[in-house]
Amino acid sequence: MQTKVLIIAVIRRSDTILMRKKPDGSAPYTETWYIFGAELLPGGDPHQLVQELVQKQAGIQVRMTEQSSWDTEVKDDLDGVRKQFVYLDALFEYVEGELKAGEGIERLEWVPIEHLSEYDIVPPSRVLFKKLGYL
Repeated sequence: MQTKVLIIAVIRRSDTILMRKKPDGSAPYTETWYIFGAELLPGGDPHQLVQELVQKQAGIQVRMTEQSSWDTEVKDDLDGVRKQFVYLDALFEYVEGELKAGEGIERLEWVPIEHLSEYDIVPPSRVLFKKLGYL
């Protein structure tokens, strides 16, 4: 079985978390909210990877404050191949910039932590939020 390593970024601004909405029909979890994540390839810099991704997809600058935890999940990837996913979770904070949804993002929202339970959040993000005490 192949393994895919993803850096997962919980981005905070005060008592809110930056969430993004998948466009209708987007796989693997349709019509859900999720946090930012990017595949870490050999030799990649996890901090730079997240900073560049968030700048491109949300129009803001962030910085890492803490390496948090890790999780795993086995599921079909976008290519239809069953893989083991390893999620390396990190906490980031908002630095500056105006939110602007990039390609593949229907909507961006700063969600108050106490309202996260009201959103249909992808299962891996839900697990992480429970570990962080947000849900």
